Amino acid sequence: MTGCHCQTCGLVRFPENVAVFFRDIRKDSMGGSLRALRNANDERPGREFYMAEMGIEVLDRPTAEVSFFGSGMNTDWRWLEKRFPQAKTKLTDMENFQEAANFEPIADATPSDVVIACEVIEHFTEPVAHFASLLRLVKDDGILICSSNIYDGTDINLHQYPFENGHVAYWTPLSLVKVASDAGFFVDFRTPEMSLTRGGPRKKYIIFYRQVETLYRMSLYFGTHMFAPSEKT
Repeated sequence: MTGCHCQTCGLVRFPENVAVFFRDIRKDSMGGSLRALRNANDERPGREFYMAEMGIEVLDRPTAEVSFFGSGMNTDWRWLEKRFPQAKTKLTDMENFQEAANFEPIADATPSDVVIACEVIEHFTEPVAHFASLLRLVKDDGILICSSNIYDGTDINLHQYPFENGHVAYWTPLSLVKVASDAGFFVDFRTPEMSLTRGGPRKKYIIFYRQVETLYRMSLYFGTHMFAPSEKT
């Protein structure tokens, strides 16, 4: 597979790696796939719940509006409603895969206090335009938390992540700093707990926010948390 490597920010793109993967999203059961391990089920919440819980706790906003961007069939939003009954959840995607009443199509989606994009940004075929659509969903005093692998500049031929179906953008720290800066955001990188086991050393949470107050709230949160919370492995 041939990739396009930006010599300025390091972003690696695989525009031909656009194999259809929506058939997996529509399945109620995904067996032993990585998606099944990170998504919620009837017995326990998954990664998106912990990402959203972290966002609410950082902002200290239990009544937050929370958008789950590209969540597919994942039901972590139900667990979040149990944890924070005053919060308002929204599912934002290309299709209403869950036939949920709280669904918003991407084009018509409204801004939220907390926006979660778990394993989404690596699917952006038009990185700048698609990130703009995501960042516009963040309120001025809100927070966006993404989960993805970050390219560290080592031999890409030894990495499995960028060659999986549908993965067309392998972001670097500098490329995401550039996206954030151009849009008027700060950006932070944190290591989720599951990276110590099956996630691997390049798995990161990428956290975007506009307000300096949120920066200090992030400092307070991670002053007492060694790692960012994630699904239990």
